[in-house]
Amino acid sequence: MQTPGFLGTFIKKSEDLNIRKFTDMKICAMSGGKNTKTDPLYNQSARYWVWQFEVWITMRMEAFCMAGDDDLEDEFAAFEREAKEAAAKAQEEMAKNAKKAEPAAEPVAASDEPEEEDEFAAFEREAREAAAAAASSMGGGASGGTSSATASSAPKADDKADEEEEDDTPVGVLSDAEKAERDAAQAAAVKTINKASKALFGATSQTILVVGGGIAGVTAAIEAAETGYDVILLEKNSYLGGRVTRLNRYFPKLCHPSCGLEINYQRIKNNRNLKVMTMTEVVGVSGAKGDYKVKIKTAPRFIDEGCNGCGSCSNAVETTVDNEYNYGMDQIKAVNLPHEHAFPMKYVMSPDVIGTDDADKIKEACTSGHVDLEATATDGDLSVGAIIWATGWTPYDSNKLEHYSYSHSADIINNVEMERLASPDGPTNGKILKPSDGKEPKRIAMIQCAGSRDINHLPYCSMICCLASLKHAAYVREQYPDAEVDIYYIDIRAHDKMSSFYERVKRDAKVNFIKSKPGHITIGADGRPLIHGENTIGDREIYDEAYDLVVLATGMEPSLPLETDFEAAPERDEYGFVINGSDSDNGQFAAGVAGGPFDVALSTQTATASALKAIQAVRGN
Repeated sequence: MQTPGFLGTFIKKSEDLNIRKFTDMKICAMSGGKNTKTDPLYNQSARYWVWQFEVWITMRMEAFCMAGDDDLEDEFAAFEREAKEAAAKAQEEMAKNAKKAEPAAEPVAASDEPEEEDEFAAFEREAREAAAAAASSMGGGASGGTSSATASSAPKADDKADEEEEDDTPVGVLSDAEKAERDAAQAAAVKTINKASKALFGATSQTILVVGGGIAGVTAAIEAAETGYDVILLEKNSYLGGRVTRLNRYFPKLCHPSCGLEINYQRIKNNRNLKVMTMTEVVGVSGAKGDYKVKIKTAPRFIDEGCNGCGSCSNAVETTVDNEYNYGMDQIKAVNLPHEHAFPMKYVMSPDVIGTDDADKIKEACTSGHVDLEATATDGDLSVGAIIWATGWTPYDSNKLEHYSYSHSADIINNVEMERLASPDGPTNGKILKPSDGKEPKRIAMIQCAGSRDINHLPYCSMICCLASLKHAAYVREQYPDAEVDIYYIDIRAHDKMSSFYERVKRDAKVNFIKSKPGHITIGADGRPLIHGENTIGDREIYDEAYDLVVLATGMEPSLPLETDFEAAPERDEYGFVINGSDSDNGQFAAGVAGGPFDVALSTQTATASALKAIQAVRGN
């Protein structure tokens, strides 16, 4: 059954949270009375969850929206009975342990003065009154039954009004006036409950939003969801995995990324608390910790969620587009699976094909009817208690390095493109070849800090570039025993355990380390790139060296734009990296490269840390 807006959210939270909280109460009740007056904080929490269930029963929102369903009453009654029994049993055990745990109380003289109402009792009273008013306007919920004690206290209409209603209105159908009255009462009740709840318990929403589905975002989302919190994971691409899924191998063990990612994808599939939304990005943020309002926009996929990945649509079309997954180094069908390990394993159609004959062929080829050529971008709103920014990074634009002639030769590439050349699912099926003519390179140069540690480009060190080039040298030497690799560097930064990998590469006689920052690159008469510079060790000789392939080790820039029009934007440093938890109310956090230039290992560590911080934020800590 589908219930829109607040109703659906409230019902899902009620079903998920109450059953889980009743179990928690039961366990605590059996653990020596920690839920009694000896632990007032827990006792208050237990009372809150019992109250929340009663409100759910009272309002009976889903039942009301689905009035007229013959099976609903029995289904609801069964759930109501079981849940009430669980709550009663938990409270009974709590009372027993309270009696055991507390010393015998001395008689207290009766007082004529009324007992002062505590903060929770005031909240409980306000909430019950709001729920009762809403229940009254709803007419008692689903047909055929009355709700719990709160509903029975609602004022009744006189018999004459009842007769008039029966004469004019079909059973189970509300008039427009009644609907308007119900909606107004419901809105007022929700407002009252939320206001009182926020004042007493802090966060209005305990949902955590993770923006970005790379390795850091996936890690943060899973870590938070597996502790029992509701998590929404947004990713602007059509698949999860981010930059890591495009790597051939990654440190520290030079594993293939499909290994670690596949385990995480299984954890996502098996977690009911985690909702994934691909092709979706954040366009606005307002509010504060515990009560953020986030505006999102979802781009059309043109293939709906029912896609089973059969590939019939792709086989039916000849139109190709640049393969963004391979950084435009090859072409791919206009309707495609982004890569062979894509998650979700669903096809996506390029907007370029919409309105062409191929679009009709694609629709006809999908016998299951999952192609939607009329799909458009959709907007949405989310209410969340904390936000984790895991928006990742973008390779520094090599075209800005004019002195290195990136745009003047196909054989001058950057480090992310080199990674795709070495990948089995890359444009050359894992064979490192010259992009210009497809021949094997015999002499390769790697230029470190291409745009990094440079006040004209990126003033900071991007941390991964040296290690990436060492890895690329190893790729070349694995494929071509006779090839020679020259690495031009300022400093080699191989930290911690990576120093042993650096020493291993250094022992290779075919890998040469040249301490120099090349001045510029030109194109020789034979079409090969020529590197010009000065060797800073020894006699400081000037060199002009020709190579078959030049790889620029460009740095990392944060993907989240430095300038946004978000009302509640996370604070950033001068380079655009999110400063962790530094917004005015400490409810927004960074994971992975959104917070600084990190490798995979550090990205996952910061993701776990941010998940914990977000949990503390929604709990009001």
